[in-house]
Amino acid sequence: MPMLHTVAMRYALVLVLCGLLGVALGINRTLKRREKESLLLQVLSALGGVVVLVMPLIMVLQINQRGVYTAATVLLMIVFSLCLLARPLKKIPIAFIAVMAAGVGMLWVAMKFRGTSLGGSISIELVIAAIIVLLAVLFVLIFVVETFVDAVLSALGWGAVVTIVSAVALIHGALIAFRVTGPEGLQAFLH
Repeated sequence: MPMLHTVAMRYALVLVLCGLLGVALGINRTLKRREKESLLLQVLSALGGVVVLVMPLIMVLQINQRGVYTAATVLLMIVFSLCLLARPLKKIPIAFIAVMAAGVGMLWVAMKFRGTSLGGSISIELVIAAIIVLLAVLFVLIFVVETFVDAVLSALGWGAVVTIVSAVALIHGALIAFRVTGPEGLQAFLH
C-alpha cells in the first residue's frame, strides 16, 4: 500500500515528534507526583507509544531494510514505545485475563469432548477438577511472569528513564530526518 510505505519512510519524524512528547512526559513525571502528572501528556504519550510500537512492523513489511533503517533503530523504537506505554500496560491484569480466556476455552473443549464416545465415559467432575488444577497452575505461572513484566515496566516508566530514552529517540530521529547521518543515526557517533 503506497500510504503505508510513505508512513514507514517517515519513521524518523515519528521518532522526533514522539521523542518530544516523551521528553515532556519524562520531565513532568520527574518533577511532579503521580497524582499531579499532566493527563494530556499521559494520553498523548500513550497514543505516541502505540504509534511507535506499530511503526517497526510497518517498516519491516513496507521497506527494504538496506540503507533505510537499522536493526538498532527498530530495537530503540520498541524500547521507546514500552517506556511511553509502561504505566498503561502495567494497569492491565494479564494473569486474570489469560486465566479467564483459558478457562472459557477449556470448558468449550470439555463440552465438545464430552459429546464424543471417549468423552462420554469420563465423569464431568473429573474433567472439571482437571480444568481447575490446570487453571490454578496457569494462574501461578502467569502471575510470576506478570510480576516480572510489571517490575520491568515500572523501571521503564520512571520519569528519568522516560526522559533519557525519549531524548535518545528524539536525537536519533532528528539525525536521520534532517539527513545529518544516514539511517544509522546515533550509531554513526558511537563507533
